[in-house]
This record gives sequence, C-alpha cells and structure tokens, in this order.
Amino acid sequence: MSSLPVLTGVPVLQTPRLVLRAPTCADFPAFLSYSMSQRSRFVGGPKPRHAAFEKFAGMMGHWALRGFGRFVITDRTSGEALGHVGPLQLDDAVLPELTWPLWSEAAEGKGFAHEAAQAANSWFFGSSGCKEAMAEVQRDNRRSHALAERLGGIVWTDGPRGWMEDGVIYRFRAEDCDIVT
Repeated sequence: MSSLPVLTGVPVLQTPRLVLRAPTCADFPAFLSYSMSQRSRFVGGPKPRHAAFEKFAGMMGHWALRGFGRFVITDRTSGEALGHVGPLQLDDAVLPELTWPLWSEAAEGKGFAHEAAQAANSWFFGSSGCKEAMAEVQRDNRRSHALAERLGGIVWTDGPRGWMEDGVIYRFRAEDCDIVT
C-alpha cells in the first residue's frame, strides 16, 4: 500500500495504556491479517484481501463522510496497532453502531477493548450530540457480550433489526455511559 496523506481532524484519545488515533496506511497489514483470519468470524469474516481493503478504506473514509468514526487502538508504549474502536453509521436511518474488535489473540484478556471502548464511547457521546447508539454482537461471541454489558449496554429486544442473522442488539444511552468531559 502506498503512502497516502494522513487523515486530518481526527482527535487523538489517550488512556493510561493506549492511544486511539486515526487509521493510517501503515495499519493495513495488521488489519488485513485480522480480516483474513478466523478472528473476524464474528463480524462477517474471514474476508478476501480485496474485501478487507474495501472495509479498511471505508473505515478511513467514514471520518470524512460523518465527522466521526473508528479509531485504531495502539499500545501507548510500543505503538503497535491492536484493533479498532468507535462508532460506525452506514445508514442515516439507523443509530450509530459502537464497535471494538481486537486484531490479534495476543491483545485479548488484558482489558484493552474495555479501556479503548470506554474512551471512544465517552468521546462520541460527549462530542457528537448523539444521545443513543447500538452495538450488534454475534450470538456466540461471549467476550463481546460481556463487554457490551460492562460498557452499559442493555439488550434491546424490541429495537432495530441488525445486519447479522444471529446478532443481539445492545442499546447504549449517553446518560447510562460513563462520559468523561
């Protein structure tokens, strides 16, 4: 992937162990590895290279189209890209969806997804004016269900239908989430 201009206007969020920043071309190899692996099975993967590229390009372009989007989660010390986190909204008629996948098994079990999602959700609700969002979690993804609940999500049985046949929708309200201002 060639070197392209860096996204501008994307905030950088910092937590005690992480930096959340705009996706860059240098992140694509790690994202590609994740997208082509079984790790992505809960979000429609594995995907072929061209579909992974298209999704990554969409992640970058989302910021320009919506003014918000997904951050790349990086280790504050090493700078290693660990995953992505943040809101996604593909349709104006549907609430933004909160996301938090980690790209490698080595990043799991350390609280990185929780730390990153708390920061991203707080930023989103605190800066966008949006008062409500959702997350769709594949029925068998127990870790993601636990995280959704830990972040303040409530199973939304009478809410919108998601894109997954076997997905569970969680509703998030700004007033129920820990907003750091």
